[in-house]
Amino acid sequence: MRSGSMLSGSAASLAQAKAESGRALAAHPDQAARFADELFALVDALDADPALARALTNPNREAGAKRQLVRQAMAGHFGPAVDLAAATAARRWSRDGDLADALELLAFDAALALTEARRALEQVEAELFEVDAVLRNHRELRTALGDPVAEPPARLRLIERVFAGAVRAETMYLLRRLVSHPRGRGLRHSLQHVGDLVAERRRRLVAVVTSAAPLAPSQAEALTKALTRSYGRAIQLNVSVDKSVIGGMRVRVGDEVVDGSLLSRFAELRRELAA
Repeated sequence: MRSGSMLSGSAASLAQAKAESGRALAAHPDQAARFADELFALVDALDADPALARALTNPNREAGAKRQLVRQAMAGHFGPAVDLAAATAARRWSRDGDLADALELLAFDAALALTEARRALEQVEAELFEVDAVLRNHRELRTALGDPVAEPPARLRLIERVFAGAVRAETMYLLRRLVSHPRGRGLRHSLQHVGDLVAERRRRLVAVVTSAAPLAPSQAEALTKALTRSYGRAIQLNVSVDKSVIGGMRVRVGDEVVDGSLLSRFAELRRELAA
């Protein structure tokens, strides 16, 4: 899920793949779950077989040959998903890992399309934020779920034990995926990114606010209005309390962090004194 760091060639291919994915999902609205499962399976195959990933991103290989390679790898699978994957692989990708990252984004988008069809996007977004808050406040759980030594089944059993029944099935689907296939990322980072994908689908930006104390309704309203003016888009405000902030607040909007906490100011002062 590193679309923001893709080079221009891959970014253009991703934009085209997203448009094609949207058309495929619109043509098969009741098959979004199958699209997600099939695309995730191909992502896993590419991660497990670097030679396959290199073959599919080799700029000297003909597009038709890439399509055929994907069809062979996904033989017997859901036809429309195979067509989408083959068309995606046939595009030009700047780096070996960009194709797998793009397919992963398309898979999450398919899962969120199903969530949207069930009118559950807002609730799933809130639940992802709550899960992130639990992980932030429970270091042992966070460590256990991110343990690279632990086998995926053990991590899955743990995430099921903690969150199954407390969140919607759509949220559990996302959690299972992130825990079983971290792809070199921390779980909290992945949760935040998927939360951003949900917000993007709802045509909103998510502002994650970390404050030393809960915000009063008037403060939250004023901050939301200020951020909406600043970014020119509707803002979804998610507020968490962290006493270590000491005072002020820290705001993250996408990849941008606006840190106005006293802790940050103290750290800056110490750096100035040490200089």
